[in-house]
Amino acid sequence: MGYIAMKGLAGGLLTNARACHAFMKQHDNVVPIWGIQRPEELSEWLAVAAEDPDMDDELAAVIESDRKQLAGEFCRGCGYCMPCPQGIEINNSARMNMLLRRAPWRPFYSPEWREKMERIEDCIECRQCASKCPYGLDTPNILKFMLKDWREFYEEHKAEL
Repeated sequence: MGYIAMKGLAGGLLTNARACHAFMKQHDNVVPIWGIQRPEELSEWLAVAAEDPDMDDELAAVIESDRKQLAGEFCRGCGYCMPCPQGIEINNSARMNMLLRRAPWRPFYSPEWREKMERIEDCIECRQCASKCPYGLDTPNILKFMLKDWREFYEEHKAEL
């Protein structure tokens, strides 16, 4: 039996393509779908594929660090919770704290993202999202936390914008 592994970089939460490639390579029955979103990611994956790194202590340490940081209840961005009847972009908003800290954060303070994050205020807690979440997450409360964190992060970093 084989497996298709979707989003090799977890939608931007994982940042080391070499480590992801080496991890997948350990399993001969896994075929990755890397989920490339930008031209730079394609270039990075092509370079890693040409290098074809094996797992080593350095890459294992990267993976272990990511595991510790990403353990517990967090949104994987799968989108099964969508659509939201209030128009909230749940699949990205519900993982905003990690996107701010693991990806370039400035794009998440654009006028478009401000509107998306502030839309969380419109949540009516219908829990449709939570009922569809394959990970059993309490999505409405996660969204409230993410909005609060997004606002606090902005206050801490607004001088850098």
